[in-house]
Amino acid sequence: MMENKPTTRIINIIMTGLFIIIAITLVTIAGSFYSVEENAKKSGQEQLMRTLNYVTNNLQLVIENRSLSLQQFSQKLASEDLPESQLADADIEAIVAAYLGSYADQTNLLIQLDGAGVFAKAWQIEDGSLQVLSETRAESYLQADPSLKSLFTGGSPVQNSSDYFLENQSFVNLYSPIVEDDGQVSGYFVAPLNLENMFKAEIFSDTSDYSGYPLVKNADMEVVIHPVESQVGLDIISGRQEQFPDLDLSDLRRLEEAQLTQEQGTLSYYSYWWDEENPTKVLKLGAFEWIDIGAAHWVVALNSDFYEHNRVPIQNNYILLSLLLLISAIILIFILLIRGYNKKNQAYEESQRLIEKQKFENERHQLEKRILKESKLEAIGLLTTTIVHDMNNFLTPILGNAQLLMDDYAENEELVSELKEIYLAAEKGKDLSTNVLRFSKVSEGQQDTAHDLSQVLKDTISEITILTPKSITVESDIAPGILVEGFDKQDLQVVLYNLLTNAFQAIDTRPGNVRIRLKKADAECNAELQKRSIVTKDKEFAVLSITDDGPGIAEGLESNDLFDPFFTTKGINGSGLGLFVVSSIADKYDWQIRLDRAQKGLTVCINIPLQKN
Repeated sequence: MMENKPTTRIINIIMTGLFIIIAITLVTIAGSFYSVEENAKKSGQEQLMRTLNYVTNNLQLVIENRSLSLQQFSQKLASEDLPESQLADADIEAIVAAYLGSYADQTNLLIQLDGAGVFAKAWQIEDGSLQVLSETRAESYLQADPSLKSLFTGGSPVQNSSDYFLENQSFVNLYSPIVEDDGQVSGYFVAPLNLENMFKAEIFSDTSDYSGYPLVKNADMEVVIHPVESQVGLDIISGRQEQFPDLDLSDLRRLEEAQLTQEQGTLSYYSYWWDEENPTKVLKLGAFEWIDIGAAHWVVALNSDFYEHNRVPIQNNYILLSLLLLISAIILIFILLIRGYNKKNQAYEESQRLIEKQKFENERHQLEKRILKESKLEAIGLLTTTIVHDMNNFLTPILGNAQLLMDDYAENEELVSELKEIYLAAEKGKDLSTNVLRFSKVSEGQQDTAHDLSQVLKDTISEITILTPKSITVESDIAPGILVEGFDKQDLQVVLYNLLTNAFQAIDTRPGNVRIRLKKADAECNAELQKRSIVTKDKEFAVLSITDDGPGIAEGLESNDLFDPFFTTKGINGSGLGLFVVSSIADKYDWQIRLDRAQKGLTVCINIPLQKN
């Protein structure tokens, strides 16, 4: 008996209740999303600040280490007990070469000044050899140094200069005084340190799968160190605005203001990844800290992609899905409300009838598909029996007459050779046609017999070679002496015939190559195959592979679909039974089939259990 139909009052109550639930759900989702996002930002910023502390400490230590190396060089040079006349000899150059060669990618240039700051000498390492530089070439590094004059104005000398830029690269000059035996400073060594090369070699190596990197800016907000070399020397606002005039850099101005007014801090802001050809806006988490190294005053910053690290897009997708479902529910409720006002009883009964009918139609459709597939297989089985019988009747006189002609014209070797080819082809056709009837049956006495798979395969290939198109080259690489537990030779012929036919059809009319290979599986492959079941855990395997250089399997097509009966990608030119027959024979002997499309073309691998020793 059908239940009572819903009334207008009940519909109104349900409508009101649903709206309340929708409102509560939206508020809950929005609050949850905001809470998750804020917690993720806080956690990410704390992690960035910890990482930033490591980067800043490491940066200070590396520059201090390079400065100590320069001081040690200066002391070593002063300690050499050499006459004044030999100061420019090979011994001195060897010490200079040893110093410059230790960090040739970072400090490959050394300049010597006298006590008044006048150029004395300069050396440079290029391609592993030491060269003496002219004053003209070395002067550019001295003129660009904003801190050089402070060395000669009294007071304690600084460890290094502030930053400067030459040829789109950033440098600081390391200083070391030349102290005489009486304690007087007679000059200075100046070693330009390439900050980009030093930072990439010693501090930051971009091996992470995530976006994000550290960078260094000076007090003028010019980029001193950046993974993208084109950014070095740019002002973070005006310089980038010239490169990308259409980008929104308003959040970068907020970042710049925060960094200029705070010693350290964290924040989230919208920016871009500057290594992209067309940068897209992303939400970044950033941490920064000001440090002083010698005369340099820098802000070291570290950023990362907020969404990439916290997987928030997944949550956004869930929220979007929930909102879509809610909107769909609201639309459905309005439709039901309108239909309820018009014809509540008829609509209710009709919807129930349609639901039941749809369910019934779906079940019937699935049943019809299954019956149709089984009917096709049954019909093919019956048709195949008739075809094979008739084909054998057609082939019998061909075989008989060919044999009679060979006997009658035995003295004509050329004719006998051609007749023999006809005879063998007809005999092969008879064997293959008969084989269709028995590919799913295990022959008596076969399961306890071992065969030399290598020899059977060679014989089979030689017999099937006659089917090979002239434009296709068939190569074989068959390891000898591979014994396999019982199988029927004709089954192997059917497998090879179908796989080679597929390979030939894939290559089509163009020139191509098909490679047949048989070898014993290596230890790793055996171990993987033995995991399949308790039956295979103690077995070893041989691998039979057939590789063609055709187009391979189309993208988006699952390998398992290819083994379904009647499934074909060849349209009306394919029956969809080739790989189905191959998989049936493989199942019959517990062989394993694998399709490999990792390379050009397609490789079909069959794993065959070997005979137990």
